[in-house]
Amino acid sequence: MSTFYNLKVIDVVQETSESVVIAFDVPYELYETFDYKPGQYVTLKFNINGEEVRRSYSLCSSPVLEEPLRIGVKRVKDGLVSNYINDNIRPGDFIEVMPADGRFYADVKKSNYKTYYLFAAGSGITPILSILRTVLVTEERSYVYMFYGNKSEETIMFKKELDTLLQDYGDRFILEHTLSRPKAKWSDLWNTKQEEYRKGRVDEKSITWFINEYPLYAQNAEYYICGPGAMIANTEKALQQIDVPSSRIYKESFGGKVVQQEVAAIANAALNARLNGKSITTTIPQGKTILRALIDQKYNPPYSCEGGVCSTCKCKLKEGKVHMHNNLSLDEEEVAAGYILSCQSVPMSDKVTIEYS
Repeated sequence: MSTFYNLKVIDVVQETSESVVIAFDVPYELYETFDYKPGQYVTLKFNINGEEVRRSYSLCSSPVLEEPLRIGVKRVKDGLVSNYINDNIRPGDFIEVMPADGRFYADVKKSNYKTYYLFAAGSGITPILSILRTVLVTEERSYVYMFYGNKSEETIMFKKELDTLLQDYGDRFILEHTLSRPKAKWSDLWNTKQEEYRKGRVDEKSITWFINEYPLYAQNAEYYICGPGAMIANTEKALQQIDVPSSRIYKESFGGKVVQQEVAAIANAALNARLNGKSITTTIPQGKTILRALIDQKYNPPYSCEGGVCSTCKCKLKEGKVHMHNNLSLDEEEVAAGYILSCQSVPMSDKVTIEYS
């Protein structure tokens, strides 16, 4: 069962022209409930234009520091919730927040001696920043190499914070920026102190350069990737070409449009669902996912992002066939075992039977 708590917004910082950082106050009695691992996300619930909507946002704060929960929210074109947050949320507001969840996180321990490679693009910096700060504060013997892509210098989220970390931990933290559309300024002609940036995207070529430029310090290495789907695919491919084991690569997709394959889903397929210990029988209307069919019938299935990213809505397909429009969270073993994302699944048989854990 999804449980939300009303948390007070205590700060709203305009991070860039198109992003804000929201800080929440967590009451003492909820400290344990809202404990989290670096890299995890929280889910926010809003009522916008009479409709309940939920979105997941990664925490950019660190669980080992005495600081409020923080999320970074970047505007997305036609993004209902991201634009609502940027335009409307103010200190003093209360937002319904679900405790942290997610499988993208680092197991940080004081005794660790590791090399961390962190790859981020755009707002994918949010969970990466949480991992970065937690590792630097906790693991005094570990080294961190970070490659961060953005359109231009003006769109770099958390630049001041990253610069401060470079000053404080420069002996074991290296950061390289790459910009896909850097903006030239007249002052650049005589500015001899101009900060140097690579030009280009986070792609196979740039990843290969980065790895060669900054070889392993500790042989025990982990690789964390967060950004749009294409960036993740390019980074993972580059790592695989240098024989990085898949077990050491951790990834989470942020943004990027997904082209959905057109499928002829079955209209009004029969749905049998096991949810919260109860059996439900209903139908799935044409064009609806399994999740939306249940929600429309006033049931309360678990879900967060509705984008195929977070896996909160995972269930097991017991009977029938479905098509998943998008899957950015289930691995091959889970799919082979019969698990599906109900927020992305439409029926391909007259009858579908599922079970939520």
